[in-house]
Amino acid sequence: MALTGIVKESRRERLRLRYLAAAKITSLEGKVVRGNIRDIGIESIFVKIDGAFKTVLHPELSVDIEIIVNQGPSRLTISTPGKVIRQDDDGVAILFIEPLKWWPIFSLFPVNEHFLFDVVTKA
Repeated sequence: MALTGIVKESRRERLRLRYLAAAKITSLEGKVVRGNIRDIGIESIFVKIDGAFKTVLHPELSVDIEIIVNQGPSRLTISTPGKVIRQDDDGVAILFIEPLKWWPIFSLFPVNEHFLFDVVTKA
């Protein structure tokens, strides 16, 4: 791999967080596919999907994506438009149309609820 490829991959890894949350992907035709986030970045997301999604989602398809984050009884839903840029046996990568403005939430509030409780009670 050329140095440029290494730098690009390194930058991409820095800007991506492993995260566990539900996702709902809706095509412009109204077809819905549900899955779980594997990782998320400011510009893209990878959603793990079980089942025959390849007939519904394919590269270059414009979609709306909802990211559903649950913390105890609270729920936060973030919606944004995107485009499928890659698919493999596990799911799809989606490039957001604009950088995700809500991305800091994923780095500030990890999935582990006990961590959140500890931070709040010690504040």
